Amino acid sequence: MMHKGLLCLATVALMGTLALTAPASAQDSAMQGFTLNAGIFYPSKKSVRDATEDVWFNIDLGYKFQTSEPKESGYYYDLGASVGYKGAGDFYYIPVHLTFTGYLNEQFFYRVGAGIGFPKRGDAAFSYAVELGYNFNTGATPIALTVGYAGIQRGDINGFTVGVQFRF
Repeated sequence: MMHKGLLCLATVALMGTLALTAPASAQDSAMQGFTLNAGIFYPSKKSVRDATEDVWFNIDLGYKFQTSEPKESGYYYDLGASVGYKGAGDFYYIPVHLTFTGYLNEQFFYRVGAGIGFPKRGDAAFSYAVELGYNFNTGATPIALTVGYAGIQRGDINGFTVGVQFRF
């Protein structure tokens, strides 16, 4: 148990260091920032839902550390990192991901993330997430609706996500 906590802490520290040491000259500081995505996680396996709850709480904190220049079509992308929590009662897992977010225009975007998932029960394993999003407000604090699928390699904690994302 102590080993898993130290591994999680080391991973978060490494990702934080990478985010802080990204070359400042390669990006506009106004384009950097955090995202907070909160919503629900619906496990895809009935056995998991039967053992826990049908709907779990889901939250992710992301940080983008590099943004590309927009193309003529309006497409651009962000590179970042995120740490999250998906859980209900005594069951949860904590995904720590590197992320790629592609913006098709000011409203539509997609995000893929890959990294390590730390479940409460069992060993850490490869973790992934895929999301589609729609920005409702493209102003100073964009608000978006996201839907996706996330899980860990072992296959026992996989499911659908729906969330509201705030960028600040």
